[in-house]
Amino acid sequence: PAVSQEVARAAGRRGAVLVDAPVSGGTIGAEQATLTFMVGGPEAAFEAAEGLLKHMGKKVVHCGDVGMGQAAKLCNNLVLGISMAAVCEGHALADRLGLDQKTLAAILNTSSGRCWSSDTYNPCPGVMEGVPAARGYTGGFACDLMIKDLGLAASAALGSNPKLGLPMGGLALQLYSLMSTHGAGHKDFSGLYEFISEAQKKGR
Repeated sequence: PAVSQEVARAAGRRGAVLVDAPVSGGTIGAEQATLTFMVGGPEAAFEAAEGLLKHMGKKVVHCGDVGMGQAAKLCNNLVLGISMAAVCEGHALADRLGLDQKTLAAILNTSSGRCWSSDTYNPCPGVMEGVPAARGYTGGFACDLMIKDLGLAASAALGSNPKLGLPMGGLALQLYSLMSTHGAGHKDFSGLYEFISEAQKKGR
């Protein structure tokens, strides 16, 4: 958020108005024009940008002043990274216990464990079509990008006043970093399922 605010001040000195408008929804949302735009900026600037953004996404949300779009994005991706790690561990455990993966997914998606990582972007191969897990974890949101976002969230939390610790985010960051260190940083972040399952089999 601080960088957006700094750029907005520089733009203002030149007579321009800046809005920050990160998106959520992944490659699937981009392909289907169902992205959510999280917009930070003055009300008038938001209204001017809203008409354009609506052509590219399903939902356009005014989050507050400049930088708050980025703040919302960081919070969202923090939750996403953590929830994906949980879904990956759940499916890895199901595999060890002999539970059918599609059966687990169906239960998760109609129970308290339901989340986007399970019902829209399931990380377990053979559960869903049209997601990175169905094509070798290619064509999605790279693990290294998730590492970047979790690192940015951690930095923002440490820079807040008072400082905020993110223990779950820190653990998730360690998992994705290990995945990247073992050569899978280019794969979709849902490939964490594969890493967790295979790494323990190989005794990493």
